[in-house]
Amino acid sequence: MLTMKALGLMALWTIVMVAVINFVGFPKHHSDPLWALGGAVMLIITLVGNVWIFIGVAKEEPWDWVKKSGE
Repeated sequence: MLTMKALGLMALWTIVMVAVINFVGFPKHHSDPLWALGGAVMLIITLVGNVWIFIGVAKEEPWDWVKKSGE
């Protein structure tokens, strides 16, 4: 159940970050190198945030099947 909560929070985080990226105007300036670099940084922040949210919320639940399969 924690996995589903983590996935839901990750979806919300991604939606918020995409809204920020669109609000700031990255799609309009994708050919400018500094804007492209800023967009890349925003994408990395989004991905790292998603991983952090998943690990922080789901804890050990996603890896329980590995422990149970060895028994």
